[in-house]
Amino acid sequence: MYSTISRDAKSLRLAVTDIYDELSLERIRIENGCKVVPEERTETEIRQMIRERTQRDAESGIAALEAAKAAGNRSNTWESEPVINLVDSLIEDALEKGATDIHLEPSEGALKVRFRIDGMLETYRELPAWLSEPVIVRLKLLAQADITERRLPHDGSFAFQGLRGNANIRLSTLPIQGGEKCVLRLLPTEDRGQTLDTLGFTPEVQREFRRIFSMPQGLFLITGPTGSGKTTTLYAGLREILQKKINVTTIEDPVEYPLKGANQVQVNEKCGLTFAAAMRSILRQDPDVILVGEIRDEETARIAIQAAQTGHLVLSTLHTNSAKAATERLQDLGISPAVLKDCLLGVAAQRLLRKVAGSTNRGNGTDGYATTANETYSGRIAAVEIYTPEGGYVQGTLREYACGLVNAGITDMREVERVLG
Repeated sequence: MYSTISRDAKSLRLAVTDIYDELSLERIRIENGCKVVPEERTETEIRQMIRERTQRDAESGIAALEAAKAAGNRSNTWESEPVINLVDSLIEDALEKGATDIHLEPSEGALKVRFRIDGMLETYRELPAWLSEPVIVRLKLLAQADITERRLPHDGSFAFQGLRGNANIRLSTLPIQGGEKCVLRLLPTEDRGQTLDTLGFTPEVQREFRRIFSMPQGLFLITGPTGSGKTTTLYAGLREILQKKINVTTIEDPVEYPLKGANQVQVNEKCGLTFAAAMRSILRQDPDVILVGEIRDEETARIAIQAAQTGHLVLSTLHTNSAKAATERLQDLGISPAVLKDCLLGVAAQRLLRKVAGSTNRGNGTDGYATTANETYSGRIAAVEIYTPEGGYVQGTLREYACGLVNAGITDMREVERVLG
């Protein structure tokens, strides 16, 4: 990691974490064609220098664009360096703050930028309204979306490599009154290695998850809204499965991040690669475990059930409000109660609750709550219910589990009511 301190015609002064990293220093010398004078700084100091420089560049860029616009110069648009720097700085700041999403919302008076951090949307800044078009066009170009059509929604993706981190970014635009709203989903580029031990679950819930993930066949579902940590929990279980000598294949939309040892398939409905189509092909690939990102329709549900009945462990998600409601949803999709009873291993429902300030996630240990550290969900912890095929719950319902987290001092009732109602 490095940051420029100063530069003249003959030399470049750099703040670096390791002044003896000759390989990196030589690369910088070659790229800049001048002498490099390294000065040792801590990583925190360098990050602060980068942050300040990025903000200065973004502000000066906006000022330059304002001046050009006032002078009637229309050449400085989405292809100009100030707009490119502005877009990069927004993404850089979002990554540094641990945001999962960036919302760009145009209105008559401003382009509002909001970051979703720990599940809550926070206003980051407001930009001049006229910047809405060049900023969103720049993002659509990066995501290879159509920049000529503003009347229809668009989707796309791109990889971002920044000074403060990398991310796979999913773009979604939506025509609204006053322009196009744009939402960027920030996904990690690397397997972060979470396990069931690091997610903050109680020992009883961990044991039930491990029992399910160790089964040779059957269907297991996790329900909950977008952003409730369903994929993180399934990936944690898969990491334990991947230690065995078996074939694991996932079908996802999108593939959130690489999972070492698994064969990951990206759904592409535009060319016909749906969940159902991918499932049919995967079953000819001799799989042991199949993760289906989401069961959305009757065909996918039917194929998943057939796979679970014929020697495969099938893991998937549903969008229902509770674990118990998942069985009703599958019946709505044409799966009979008798078939479900034959292959269903269990259903979990999950929500993320913000931790109270200063919580170390250890609490008083009541009923096993807060016995492990939890860094995976950043400032949040998972509340979970596991509904068994026999009609019971493992350590209570979602609300009962959440109340246990309150008693352990990890979250509070205001947050429980906000999330669970």
